[in-house]
Amino acid sequence: MTRGARKEGLSRRHRFAGRGSFAPALRSPRKLRSPVLLLHVAAGRPGESRLGLVVPKRLARRSVDRNRFKRLAREAFRRHAVKSAGLDLVLAIRAKVGPDEEAAWLEQWQDLLARAAEAR
Repeated sequence: MTRGARKEGLSRRHRFAGRGSFAPALRSPRKLRSPVLLLHVAAGRPGESRLGLVVPKRLARRSVDRNRFKRLAREAFRRHAVKSAGLDLVLAIRAKVGPDEEAAWLEQWQDLLARAAEAR
């Protein structure tokens, strides 16, 4: 593995560990909204942000769709500067997202990441 790939990786310190570990972020009063997504933001450990994902089965019936959404969301987080901002972020889907709307919600997700980074 090259140094660049390791630097961009999403290690365990950027994930929530254990059941109920992102409950404090969900209770945080700071929320950023878009038409399809809701981002819960809370203060975290300095220097490293953590990401949690909530993809309800009622909004994405097939596991393939849920996993694709998570994979793309993690990839955008992994490459964004907010990764080192020291925030706890929990991303939740608010509406059904079809495969043809993927580019639109990915753009919304990147916008939410930018707003979270500048408002910390």
